[in-house]
Amino acid sequence: MTSPGGTDPKRGESEERPATRPRVLLADDYANILTAMVRLISSSCDVVGTVTTGAQLLDAARRLDPDVIVVDLNLPDMSGLDACRQLKAAAPHGSVILLTAASDPKVRQGAFESGASAFVPKYRAGDELLPAIERAFAGLVRGD
Repeated sequence: MTSPGGTDPKRGESEERPATRPRVLLADDYANILTAMVRLISSSCDVVGTVTTGAQLLDAARRLDPDVIVVDLNLPDMSGLDACRQLKAAAPHGSVILLTAASDPKVRQGAFESGASAFVPKYRAGDELLPAIERAFAGLVRGD
């Protein structure tokens, strides 16, 4: 919700001047993957949080209101597809990117049907994750 002065109290930024760096929340059940993702994107993104479970993800998404949420397909307490569906309510302004080791076309299709804006295979994360985040954020800034 935006205040009358044009500032979003959750984000502290003006509607007229959107942030220049995406605020990103990362979810993966492996700490070493989270560390690698932070290193990979931190020069271009503000990493607002890292979590290892679906419950933590939904809570952090509500509290932090990130622009982009990167979610692993296999979290210990819920699938990334279920998380995508639930994130629509928890963080309606954020775009979700599903990150997974699975390369099955049915999983990719399920990701988009569940509300993900992008699908990045883990083995391609070094080349594709940051561009996917930037595209998702650019769509938010433009209002797509």
